[in-house]
Amino acid sequence: MKAILLSAVLLVGIIGENVHAQSIAPKREFRGAWIATVINLDWPSTRFLGENAQQSELLRILDELQDAGINAVFFQIRCEADAFYQSDIEPWSYWLTGSQGNAPEGFYDPLAFAVEEAHKRGMELHAWLNPYRAVREVGNYVQAPNHVTNQHPDWILTFNTIKILNPGLPAAREHITTVVMDVVSRYDVDGVHFDDYFYPYPPNEISTQDASTFQNFNRGFTNVADWRRDNVNLLVAAIYDSIQAVKPNVKFGISPFGIWRSGVPAGISGLDAYSTIYTDALEWLAQEKIDYIAPQLYWPFGGGQDYGKLQPWWGFEASPRHLYVGQAAYRISEWRTGEIQSQLAFNRSNPDVQGSIFFRALYFRENPRGFTDYLRSDHYRYLALQPQMAWKDDVVPNEPRNLRYERIAGTGTAALKWDSPEIAADGDSARRYLVYQFDQPTIQDSELEDPGNIMTLSYQSGFIPETIDLPVGKNYYGATAIDGNANESALSNIIEILPPATPILAMPANGAGQQPEALDLVWQYTPVASSCRLQVSPDSTFTADLLLDEAGLLDTTSVVFDMDGQQTYYWRVSASNPSGESSFSEPFSFKTGFPVAPLLAAPPENAEGIPLDVHLFWNRAVAATSYQLQISTRPIFTTATIVIDVEAIADTSYTINQLEPEKIYFWRIKANNSLGSSNWSEAWRFKTGTTTGISDNSRAPLQFELLQNYPNPFNPTTMIPFTLAKSSSVQLKIYDILGREVTVLVNRTLQRGRYEIEFNANILPSGVYYYRLVTDEYVATRKMLYLK
Repeated sequence: MKAILLSAVLLVGIIGENVHAQSIAPKREFRGAWIATVINLDWPSTRFLGENAQQSELLRILDELQDAGINAVFFQIRCEADAFYQSDIEPWSYWLTGSQGNAPEGFYDPLAFAVEEAHKRGMELHAWLNPYRAVREVGNYVQAPNHVTNQHPDWILTFNTIKILNPGLPAAREHITTVVMDVVSRYDVDGVHFDDYFYPYPPNEISTQDASTFQNFNRGFTNVADWRRDNVNLLVAAIYDSIQAVKPNVKFGISPFGIWRSGVPAGISGLDAYSTIYTDALEWLAQEKIDYIAPQLYWPFGGGQDYGKLQPWWGFEASPRHLYVGQAAYRISEWRTGEIQSQLAFNRSNPDVQGSIFFRALYFRENPRGFTDYLRSDHYRYLALQPQMAWKDDVVPNEPRNLRYERIAGTGTAALKWDSPEIAADGDSARRYLVYQFDQPTIQDSELEDPGNIMTLSYQSGFIPETIDLPVGKNYYGATAIDGNANESALSNIIEILPPATPILAMPANGAGQQPEALDLVWQYTPVASSCRLQVSPDSTFTADLLLDEAGLLDTTSVVFDMDGQQTYYWRVSASNPSGESSFSEPFSFKTGFPVAPLLAAPPENAEGIPLDVHLFWNRAVAATSYQLQISTRPIFTTATIVIDVEAIADTSYTINQLEPEKIYFWRIKANNSLGSSNWSEAWRFKTGTTTGISDNSRAPLQFELLQNYPNPFNPTTMIPFTLAKSSSVQLKIYDILGREVTVLVNRTLQRGRYEIEFNANILPSGVYYYRLVTDEYVATRKMLYLK
């Protein structure tokens, strides 16, 4: 073991706010996060999701990690000698499908999907495998017939409820190596990663379970502990050498338990990984059989597991290999405020630390103590390129050729595009590209080292720059090629992008009428535009509430919804690119041709005591040819609450029979024609009474009253309501404008109560009519208007 230099020890004291203040964002820094799949810790959320739901969940995780500044994900693909990918060697994982051996619904390959989507976001993907664990809890589920515990039970060691592949068996080590190399050879992974599960942890630690294996395969060892550590070392070496032979740019790393040996360094105490789980991380480093080490330093500063002592010790021992510290995102809420910030700043103050890996992905969503916000806005504010590994390859690739800014065929947007570089001396081209933005055309080396000038890290040979928070002044762009070992080429040619011209509107023509409910707005492509902004307003000055204000449009057309019927709208478009935004175009107008939303008439809002056979009335909507009626038991209309849904109603009234007594209902109307449908009307509420007849005495009135008919105007039917304070002889008659009797609606004795009488004028001419109520103690007349 190396001696710890005094300078490394002195770093221990540089913690807290002082270190935080000295933290400077580097251009190269490894920023990883583990995505755990075992027991559905991070993904998928359950074992019973279909393909689309699984993919949506994974995309959300990747988006959240990208937004926080993460540039590498560790995707767990082998939890219990199983597979989160298509394998002819091991069965599909129980944690993916709910039944080990069953393929996912839709039969997609989660690893291939994850690799593609991580690369789209400029992130490396490391395939995370547990090398030995075969069953983490015996009896939890049934193992598939092709699972190693069924195919080779003689390879298995059992500890209480845990089964592992026997590390001492050459056949078991060969099987693990075959599994790893199957992944490396078939998938475009950037790395292979092992976690800390080798020989089992307490309380399941090994005793004599491998005695016969030691006897048969001891390789000359007389000490079983040394033999066990060498078993692990042999596997690690076999994996590393195999990767080097097949894909040497693929990285191999391990995240061991954070304490190598208790008492090392001085003052550290805890589980002795060297003696208990038989892992000797220093031997892997000494033999150069891993590219990076990621010890799980899941403790705060101070105490027997002092982060301030462990981190510099691991950094010194790891060098010249890389140290990516395993950070405990899951413990942040337990620690003092600012602990994780101090740890990250402490990492940056130590040149032997090249980055961090956080356990685990969903804690970025939980944002404990504002941790994710801190990364996004401060520590990981700028993009970073992953560190290069000089021992793997130090030949830089050639630069991208013919950097330009041009339209993407078939779209309304332009992008930075370039041609692939010439093949370099070592046979490499480019695996990824860095795109830079500068404020002047002559670039100094210092500007290339400033991460604030990096726009993106792309796996594609093109990039659409963001146009949000546009910089002021001229902007210049360049690109570099990055090979599989993160070696960076020289800068490409530099180009300047000028702001785009003002767009020209195309369709519908200015002043067009009779426009449909879903309207396509079309404008001409503006050269060098990255995106467009569309505004739609009922106000020609665009100062009132906008119906639509959508930026970032990547096409020259957009569909507008949610407009009002028979309404004039105005629309305009501006174009943007990274150098600025054009002025808005001259606005065009158009008028919608579908109907306006109807106005409800009766029963009036919040009416009570409504008959169970209810007559619903509304006013005729301009341009309507039919109507749709919905009645719901809740103010929010859903499939579960809608009890009546009637379409193609030609009139402005509709009768519903046999509603439930003493129940609250809500109703609304939509108007239709060949150009579309109006918005829904306002929803009105009413409560039914107890009867189906023309009277409802559940709330007996206190006075005689003749009420206004509804709807009014009407065509051809209307309802005439009145109330009787007591039993009385009643006449209700209709008269024309000249006072001539038209019809008698009621001529009999009625009991005390509220009444609604229907009048149908379909055989009468349009005009003004009067209705007159005569009782023993009350006489009243009202006017109504019939419009055909």
